[in-house]
Amino acid sequence: MKVSYSFVKGRVSPHCVTWVYRKKRHRKFFKSRVDAMIFRHEKESESAQGATSSVDNEFIFHFLADLNQKFGELMQRLDSLEKSSLEMERLLAEIRKPPAPKILRVREAAKVLRVSSRKLYYLLEKGVFKRYKLPHTRSTFIKLDEVEKALGSKSIDGLVD
Repeated sequence: MKVSYSFVKGRVSPHCVTWVYRKKRHRKFFKSRVDAMIFRHEKESESAQGATSSVDNEFIFHFLADLNQKFGELMQRLDSLEKSSLEMERLLAEIRKPPAPKILRVREAAKVLRVSSRKLYYLLEKGVFKRYKLPHTRSTFIKLDEVEKALGSKSIDGLVD
């Protein structure tokens, strides 16, 4: 009995083991190379053919190659999962951050409030508004929320009290 192994691309089960028994040709298809090699080894051991050590070495080589391929696919999946989890953590961190306060220069805030910038500096000294300074500028800033709150009140003079 002669047992042979073939590999054909494009088939649903590309691994094929063919053998001849009693003048009749038989075929069996396998999804993986390792399954085909195990079956081939069994058929050769049934017929008591020689060279079993070369079959064993070939089987071990194909088995390790199959394991290596599956391990590589698993590592790729783990890498993609790790990247997606890092991306999700980054998005969650952005969601958790409070929005940066919007600020106006004193001149802009004075225009919005329709008062002079001198009066606005007076209100800053009295503590009606909080003074914000950025490190790269010498300008004074006021939070937009505080300006909107002052616009909601009836008169700015009432804020000083």
